[in-house]
Amino acid sequence: MSDTTMSGAAMSETSDKTSSADTNSAVRPVPFRGGGFVYKTIHAAGPLVFFVLIAIWEIGCRMGWISPFVLPAPSEAWATFMDLVHSGLLWKHLSTSLGRLIVGWTADTALGIVAGLAIDLSSVARSGLQPLVSALFPVPKIALLPLFVIWVGIDEGSKVATILFGTFFPTVISTYSGVDNIDRTLIRMGQSFGLS
Repeated sequence: MSDTTMSGAAMSETSDKTSSADTNSAVRPVPFRGGGFVYKTIHAAGPLVFFVLIAIWEIGCRMGWISPFVLPAPSEAWATFMDLVHSGLLWKHLSTSLGRLIVGWTADTALGIVAGLAIDLSSVARSGLQPLVSALFPVPKIALLPLFVIWVGIDEGSKVATILFGTFFPTVISTYSGVDNIDRTLIRMGQSFGLS
C-alpha cells in the first residue's frame, strides 16, 4: 500500500512539475517562422550576370574557343552597329522594317477583332471558324514563309503576310475570349437600362 501511495504521490508531483513547465513554456515567446522561403531581391544581380556573360563571350571569342562565324564577339557586333549608325543605313533598314510591322499589325488588328467578334456573337461563325483558328494557331508561322513567298511573291507582301498571320490568331483568340468573359450580370443590367 505504501508503494501505491508513494507512486501516486510521485505521479502527483511529476504532474505538478509538468503543468508548471507547460505554463512557463506557454508564456515564453516563440519567434515566427511561418514566412516560408522569403527571398530578398538583389537588384545588382541581374545586370551583373548579364555583364559576366558578355565578358565570358568576349573572352571565348578572343581566345578562339568560339568561332567568329558561329557567334561573333560582342565588340565586333558593337563596331558593326556603330558603323550602321554613322553611315545612316541603320535608319533606312529600321524604317523599312517598322513600315512592314505597322502595315501587318494594323491589318491584323482590324481582321482579328472582326473575326473574334464574329466568332463570339454568331453561332454560325463560332461553329465554322473556332475549329479552324484552334487548328492553325499552334502552327509555327515562320514555317509557312515559303508558302507566302509562292502565293504572294518575294517582295514586301510575303513579309507583311508573315507578320499578319503570326499576330492574327492571338488577336482573334484574345477578342473572343474577352467578349466571352464579360460578366453576364453586366449585360443584363445594360439590357434593363435599354442599352443595345
